[in-house]
Amino acid sequence: MDILIGLVLILDFSAIAACLYFAFESKKEQEVRAFRNGLAGGLIFLFMGTGLFIPIIKIGVVLIFTMGLIFGLALLIPAEPDNKALKGTKGHLAGKPVRFDERDTVFSRFRSLVPGSKLYDTYYSNLHPEKEEQDAKRRTKGFIGKPGSIDNEYQPNVAMMHASFAIPPFLGHYAFNDPDPDVPRAELSPEKASHIVKNFTRHIGADMVGICKVDPDLVYSHRGEIHYGRQEDWGKEIKDLPPYAIVFLTEMSHGHVMSAPHTPTVAESAHLYAKGAYLSTLLAKWFSYMGYKGIAENTRSYNIPLPPLAVDAGLGEIGRQGYLIAPEIGARARIFAVLTDMPLAVDKPISIGVEKFCRACKKCADSCPSKSIPQGEKIIVNGFSKWKLDEDSCYGYWSKVGTDCSICMAICPFSRPNTFLHKIVRLFVARSKVAQMVFPYVDNFLYGKRWKPKKVMAWLNYKKGLNKDEIY
Repeated sequence: MDILIGLVLILDFSAIAACLYFAFESKKEQEVRAFRNGLAGGLIFLFMGTGLFIPIIKIGVVLIFTMGLIFGLALLIPAEPDNKALKGTKGHLAGKPVRFDERDTVFSRFRSLVPGSKLYDTYYSNLHPEKEEQDAKRRTKGFIGKPGSIDNEYQPNVAMMHASFAIPPFLGHYAFNDPDPDVPRAELSPEKASHIVKNFTRHIGADMVGICKVDPDLVYSHRGEIHYGRQEDWGKEIKDLPPYAIVFLTEMSHGHVMSAPHTPTVAESAHLYAKGAYLSTLLAKWFSYMGYKGIAENTRSYNIPLPPLAVDAGLGEIGRQGYLIAPEIGARARIFAVLTDMPLAVDKPISIGVEKFCRACKKCADSCPSKSIPQGEKIIVNGFSKWKLDEDSCYGYWSKVGTDCSICMAICPFSRPNTFLHKIVRLFVARSKVAQMVFPYVDNFLYGKRWKPKKVMAWLNYKKGLNKDEIY
């Protein structure tokens, strides 16, 4: 019996230490509820340890720890491989695939269709007359309204946004690169070429890199974004793209994202769009000087939606909110790519337990101020099974607060910092059947289901404009 009590005491001290560590990490992350729960857990285990020396309580404490030990062992039961995730985007195919038309994106409709123009009349008269009234209302407010209105248009942060968004237009001219005629085509094995490409991409500033074949079913059917006055591009079929894609992620700063939906988030988004434009243009140029085509995929040149491409490149899975969720970064990732005809060795899609976790979690849907994220199950869209975001209501909220919101990105449990604590949790979610079923509810209990913006570093402090009722 003394040996049993000794073992329980060791478990108790370990549990107290784990609770205090959890409280410490939660304090750093400004998770008030989690911090309090961590301290409360430590006190409970302290009381239970004391109870081991009180005969009337001892048996109950031993039983509780026995149940806890059984639960811990149950976490070691491996989850069955998510075969759908391991097949990439094709794993979610539920019918005949239909290519998405870029002309139908909110961005294309707002930025490329000028009232009174031929393109405007063609789209709203012939293609989608049902969208005209709603789009007209949005145009009166501006795409994101008054930039930074949620923070009284706080100039330093809004200026960061404008400064960053000014960069991609300079680089967009160099998105399409044919092989340089003055250099011989480099003859490398696909494996060596991929090794060089990945390391070069990380070296110049990417956080994660993967390679895949370009699935023709994922390419936009027709061009909808018009840049540099090239009106003739609108409505052109997109075809004959290079067969390989180098897809890479840049990580959004946790400290910026945690202010969502305030201006530090949009300042960081803009910064990474500028960075991604630079990285993708540089990499596309590199392919040109290697004797191959290189097409940069960034905010001034999209031929294909990037989240599905990132899935096929083994960089993560798509979550309920429509974002890519990547290992270590979570939803705090911006995606860019380069298309090329250089033969490359491709990566395999991965499974990290996102679909099962998202099915139970629903934090993003619960906290979405515009209710744009579905609470229910997936639906079939263009032949693929997916959670369908309501883009119109989502961007309508953007025009209200003058930022790109990012609440769904911020509250996602996968988006927490890549500390030892969260690494362990992600490991269990990816590999444990019990964790995939239970951890979403544990997370909701520990952290809560509703989003509250966190404090930012002093240099990002903003002046609040809209009150809470106006924001939510």
